[in-house]
Amino acid sequence: MNILLLVPRMNIGGAESHVAMLAPLLQKNGHNVIVVSGGGQLADKLAAKGISQIFLPLRLNTSLAAFFLKFIIKKYDIELVHAHSAAAGITAVKCKLKYLPDLPVLYTAHGLFGSRKERILLQCDKIIAVSQYVYHIALENGAIPEKVKVIYNGVDTKKFSPHDNRNDLRKRLNIADKTFCLAITARIKNLRNKGHQHLIKLLSEQTGAADWHLLIIGTGKGKWKLRYQIWKNGLTDRVHFLGHKPDVENYLSAADVIVLPSRFETFGLVLAEGMAMKKPALAYDVGGTGEVITDGKTGYLIPSGNCEILYSKLKLLAANTILRLQMGQAARNDIISRFSPEKMFDEIISLYNECSQPQK
Repeated sequence: MNILLLVPRMNIGGAESHVAMLAPLLQKNGHNVIVVSGGGQLADKLAAKGISQIFLPLRLNTSLAAFFLKFIIKKYDIELVHAHSAAAGITAVKCKLKYLPDLPVLYTAHGLFGSRKERILLQCDKIIAVSQYVYHIALENGAIPEKVKVIYNGVDTKKFSPHDNRNDLRKRLNIADKTFCLAITARIKNLRNKGHQHLIKLLSEQTGAADWHLLIIGTGKGKWKLRYQIWKNGLTDRVHFLGHKPDVENYLSAADVIVLPSRFETFGLVLAEGMAMKKPALAYDVGGTGEVITDGKTGYLIPSGNCEILYSKLKLLAANTILRLQMGQAARNDIISRFSPEKMFDEIISLYNECSQPQK
């Protein structure tokens, strides 16, 4: 099958990481795959594996992007378009409705149907919800239940596995061996969305966290404000701003736990990736995070916005190495069991086949 994966960009992010995993799996299983995006480091990695990359800036104008997409589809004899993120989904549906009515379009909802313009996404042939939470939101917004299927993102547990570079990383970052260290991997749009400000507040105000360290992986337009807050609170020696890392797995070894105190998450792929590396995960109980973390077993779900409880759970793990290791092992076992790439792939291929069958 000739498959086109459509995504606005190929840098760090849940949708992008998902495409970077799915494309090689499709290629390995005999499908011809083309990734159309606005480019990025992950696109370069896929190109190195022999997966064709075509540049198309979707977010400038989805109608114009749909016009150019039509020529790409015809040139490469594309049999199915799988879109990721709202801009990609809108572009694909516009192309289908205006130019190629028989084109099967499948859309993975990594986010929600949050605006009126996104209602066009309901006209996709199939919709993949990345969590039960997203599934119910889709139905509330008018999706036909038969069109929507929950397929959890897969986690590459070979890539995201315990590494042996912890000591080297800690020496490089000047973090003592027994010092408790947190890690957050997230795009820094502002300091509220992913909860960066909660972690800065915690490290600067809680006396029990006076020697803790924090790794910040990711970047975005809020990075300079975040850097200022780190400096203002005297945390430059304990907060390590690592920036964008396409090989994030090579840096998580330095951390003891993964944290994501977001205001909102549809799933929380970065939690699952950290858990696969035997890290307990802590997140606010919002959206789909409760489908990733088993509270008290593989990490902790915190009432949304409650910094005090977040601190108390972190303090518990900081003081109890055995509990931390037990939770980390349970976390990896759970990810291997529930979020294998093979399971995800089989379910996606099943939907591809349904979409490609002639309609009666």
